Amino acid sequence: MEAQVGSQPAAAEQILVELARTLPPERVAQLVDFARFLEGQALMEELASAESPAGIDAENAKWDALLATEEAQDMLDRLADEALEEHEAGQTRPMRFADEGRIAPG
Repeated sequence: MEAQVGSQPAAAEQILVELARTLPPERVAQLVDFARFLEGQALMEELASAESPAGIDAENAKWDALLATEEAQDMLDRLADEALEEHEAGQTRPMRFADEGRIAPG
C-alpha cells in the first residue's frame, strides 16, 4: 500500500478513512491502537536521532543562530540585570545539587 500512497499524506489519510469505514468497531479500535504504536515508535526514533552527535550539533547550531541575534542578546542582558537586582535585594538563595547532579529541592 505504501507504493500507492507515496509521499502524499492526504492520499494516505483517505485510504485509512475508507479502510476504517469498512472494518468492524473492534478492528477500528485495533487500527487506532496500532497507529498510536507507530506514532510512539516515530517519536522514539526522533528522540534517538536528536540525541545523536549529528542531532546535537544541529540543535546547537539552531541555538547559536538564535542567540546571535541582537534581539536575543538584548533579552539576555535584561534577564541578567533582573537576576542581579534580585540577588542584590536578597531575593535569591544558593542552589543545592543532589549526588547525580540534579537540583535538590529546598
